[in-house]
Amino acid sequence: MRRALPPAILFLLLVLPACGKKGDPAPPLPRGPRAVSDLSIEQEGGEAVLTFSYPDRLLTGAPLTDLASIDVYRVVGASTALTAPKAAGAPKGPRTDEAPVAAARRIAQAARLAEEAFYRDAKPAARLEAASLGEYSRGASVIYRDPLLPLLAGGKAPPLAYAVVSVRRNGEKSPLSNIVTVAPEVPPDAPVIGELAPEEGRICIEWTAPEKDLLGRPAAVGGYFVYRRALPQEEYTAPLNPSPIAGTSYVDAAVGYGASYLYTVRATPPGKPRIEGPPAEEAGILYRDVYPPRDPSRLDALSEANLVRLVWDPVAAADVVGYLVFRAEGEGAPVRLTEKPVADTFFTDPTIPAGKRYRYTVRAVDAAGNVGPPSPEAVAEPF
Repeated sequence: MRRALPPAILFLLLVLPACGKKGDPAPPLPRGPRAVSDLSIEQEGGEAVLTFSYPDRLLTGAPLTDLASIDVYRVVGASTALTAPKAAGAPKGPRTDEAPVAAARRIAQAARLAEEAFYRDAKPAARLEAASLGEYSRGASVIYRDPLLPLLAGGKAPPLAYAVVSVRRNGEKSPLSNIVTVAPEVPPDAPVIGELAPEEGRICIEWTAPEKDLLGRPAAVGGYFVYRRALPQEEYTAPLNPSPIAGTSYVDAAVGYGASYLYTVRATPPGKPRIEGPPAEEAGILYRDVYPPRDPSRLDALSEANLVRLVWDPVAAADVVGYLVFRAEGEGAPVRLTEKPVADTFFTDPTIPAGKRYRYTVRAVDAAGNVGPPSPEAVAEPF
């Protein structure tokens, strides 16, 4: 007869086969800042302008409350094939004990190799300390301007690549941001704006072409962009012309009377419309309405017993607020009949005796109080 196994030994025999290695151990959860993913770049004059969102999250998704600095890196002579690495960021779902799949491992490995390749050639360009980020911030964006003229001193700089890294106070760094590239060009210097010429319904701007580029060499200009801002607007937005204009004048017909406008102009090199030189010194103007409306083209006077009915064609102008009626007796001077402008295009004059000859004219008045020229005369003799 066989003896029965003790209960404790039987339990161990049942449990031990279930123990063992399920898979690769999961790596520790990263705690650095989340990588910047919207870095962009434009050349403005002699500067490379980097713009990106303010870093405010950790890789875990928690708020980033201890940002120490943002480090800007630059590669001189970057390959045009250089692209942004995919950051090995925080997991999209809750962490599990399962090992990463092969595709995720390959992505992480490719990101590490891309970062290593970038860091191998990159040099620190700037460190933006958290305490001074207000100088570089505009809303929720951080804007850093990297001077290019030292690199352009030889006439033309090689392609440049940039990336940024966020650093916590404990030294933990974010993965590398997306990489942006720019091929710098020496832009023309600033044009010189002449006196602005206001005209009815438009403002004419003329300027003198720059003679030199930013390195002091003879300038080659491909075109110009014209910018306008109306006070109290503080900054210029998009240019008035969507593509560069070749001439040195521009007519701005999208203006309104009573506003103060400031203008500037930027020159671009040939074939590089996205690279603009420094802005011209601003020229300003208070655009007053000093332009009277035109005359009514037709006036009819209809005589009746002891009165005259006047009818005239309206003046097609948006700012006309009414009309003034004038009457002259015989060969005498015209006398104004209406104290205030008449909003209608007809008027009845009942204040005259019959049997005399009268001459009538009508003038349009605009919102600024400008009085237009007289209409053609209409003659009436009440009976």
